[in-house]
Amino acid sequence: MRFNKPIERWFPAPGDPDKSEHLIRHLLPGEILDSILSATDQETKYIIDKKSGDMTPEAVSRTKPGEIALAQFMSALRGWKNMFDSDGAVMEFNDANKLRAYREIDGYAEFITDLREKLAKDILEEEEARRKN
Repeated sequence: MRFNKPIERWFPAPGDPDKSEHLIRHLLPGEILDSILSATDQETKYIIDKKSGDMTPEAVSRTKPGEIALAQFMSALRGWKNMFDSDGAVMEFNDANKLRAYREIDGYAEFITDLREKLAKDILEEEEARRKN
């Protein structure tokens, strides 16, 4: 068995007058799992049987989907070109600006998710083509 190399690809933003491009990394299964686990709180409660007095443990999990989406966004977005703030200044690529784009650009999080899905689909198709050859 071999470890896979991280796969990253540039994608243009269709219809963007600034012709921005976005570098997306395909997340590995462990990274996806980590994002889910980091956004999940687990607690054990004990239920007491009124007749016998026995205590039965009950696990309770609460997952915060917004935190999962943010963690995956931050991990998958690896670079950008031609991104500008509201004054037209070039936005440096860093975690603070990624978070700002996530929160302030309408539809940007969904756009990055769509690119992640496209990259995953492309990778599957490429692997299938390699197997056939």
